[in-house]
Amino acid sequence: MPEKILVVDDDVDTLRLVGLMLQRQGYAIVAANNGHQALVMAQSEKPDLILLDVMMPDMDGYEVCRRLRGNTTTQTIPIIMFTAKSQVDDKVTGFDAGADDYLTKPTQPRELFAHIKAVLARGAKGKPTPAAVAAPVGERGHVIGIVSVKGGMGVSTMAINLGISLRNRTKKEVIVAEFRPGEGSLALDLGYTRPEGMTRLLQRKPKEITPADVDTELVTHNTGVRLLLASYFPGDARHVVATEHFDAIAQHLSRMADYIVLDLGPGLTPITDKILSTCDELVVVLESIPYTIIRTRALMDELIARGFGEGRLNVVLYNRLRSEFQLSVTQVQEQFKHAISTVFTPAPELIYQSAKANVPLVVQHSDNLTSQQFSKLAENITKHVRPKS
Repeated sequence: MPEKILVVDDDVDTLRLVGLMLQRQGYAIVAANNGHQALVMAQSEKPDLILLDVMMPDMDGYEVCRRLRGNTTTQTIPIIMFTAKSQVDDKVTGFDAGADDYLTKPTQPRELFAHIKAVLARGAKGKPTPAAVAAPVGERGHVIGIVSVKGGMGVSTMAINLGISLRNRTKKEVIVAEFRPGEGSLALDLGYTRPEGMTRLLQRKPKEITPADVDTELVTHNTGVRLLLASYFPGDARHVVATEHFDAIAQHLSRMADYIVLDLGPGLTPITDKILSTCDELVVVLESIPYTIIRTRALMDELIARGFGEGRLNVVLYNRLRSEFQLSVTQVQEQFKHAISTVFTPAPELIYQSAKANVPLVVQHSDNLTSQQFSKLAENITKHVRPKS
């Protein structure tokens, strides 16, 4: 079935023109010429996307967007603001109201089509998918935590690219979850504007969080990997002490996919400390900086003391930047004293290009050496995962 788009605009000529253009692109079109009609049709038609004008009588597009986001029936429908209001404040208001994208009139048809395709490709936000039941109830997947000693070492980049590499190599179900309230970065890296899934779960009591609740908040990326995204709003960092919540979420996630990759961020936070026992193994991110090596060695000692010995620790040397101040691999190995499973070569240009395009590195540059190194890391992990009965 063709994807259905609800076009909302009080200008009849615009409705007709945009509707005709989109129909020629293969979309099914429904139309509303005011805000109240849009709210009714969004519930009855259940469109895959809403193209929403701002300047309308009685109820403007911002208010329509807020009401759509406040209704459980329509809150996950992607919304693109399509309007002549082009000031920065207008765009900020649109995103604050809950829009997924903002496009100003007039625009070339190609640009409109590109924005629509991009938003639709970001996944059916919150919609149940067949993958949601891929892992039988009670059957546990392999949980991989990713951690470093400080921020800015590429843990989130490691998490998403490893998750996609596991998906590509095994063809099995993979979930990548950010356990970093107030510090989420994957949403912005991938082009999702309002990462609220984890925040909504944290607003419940731990014992009230069900597998269905967690499944509802997962976003399906166009690679097939499902995501549980953390908020990037600083105030949400207060949830770092909500350890019982994260423990409950981790337990549910562990039975919802074959591989679960947890972005734990820097250090042994209260969250990481709580859910270490849920992790089957840890990927420790290391960089070629002397003080970081000393700190990571101390982290390794702590993890080993907690039972993460041989076979449960996977150290990766992630060289993201070319710098004469960084040590050679041989020097790092001599100072670190622990085995390093994978060494990533610096690829700052490719990382920048991928971030700019909101596309993970292993997708944007799938044949690059760095992508091959992610594939090698995924292979190392799958080698010691016991097959399910």
